[in-house]
Amino acid sequence: MATATKPPAAAVAGVEPLRLCTPPAWEFTDDAFEQLCALNPEWRFEVDEHRRLVLMGAPGFGSSRRSVKLGRQVDDWTEGDGHGGVTGADGFYRIRGRVLRAPDVAWISEERMPTNRDDFERMLQLCPDFVIEVRSRTDKLPDQLDKMQFWIDSGARLAWLIDPFDDIAYIYRPDQEPEQVERPDTLSGEDVLPGLVVNLSQVWWPNS
Repeated sequence: MATATKPPAAAVAGVEPLRLCTPPAWEFTDDAFEQLCALNPEWRFEVDEHRRLVLMGAPGFGSSRRSVKLGRQVDDWTEGDGHGGVTGADGFYRIRGRVLRAPDVAWISEERMPTNRDDFERMLQLCPDFVIEVRSRTDKLPDQLDKMQFWIDSGARLAWLIDPFDDIAYIYRPDQEPEQVERPDTLSGEDVLPGLVVNLSQVWWPNS
């Protein structure tokens, strides 16, 4: 029986996303941004801290599958012993009033959940408490590491970057250096999501 091998390095080298500078007069309101995304479903958009419109290609099958597996586990914990709310890669957050980003998986605590229907149906004006990003074949690792630091600097209490190409999980916590764990079977929600244990065995090749 043939042995599964990891993808060649050239397949995971990453490509630079397009970053378009925007005029100061442009306002990325929630409605305008939602319309932009709806008109261009083949692209993923974000707005970074420099007011640049970032255009990223759609993730491949593997990246999307890994994100769903991780998000489902966090959501199961939320519906069981946990609390709060979980969003996926199409759940945008407005951070510092102008940055628009959608992590692959995000969780916010129950006390920060919207209390009225109008807010519930719109993107939240806050940084999630917990974030998971999954590196895809088109993501450059330095860009992803910078994004993880942004989440922590913006108020996230715990953040993971799952890199299935180098078989490493990066764990970010406030006021600490990032921790690197090689191909862990599980990660815990620590004191941010008490009792959460996420099985990572199916995100590593060839089990993903």
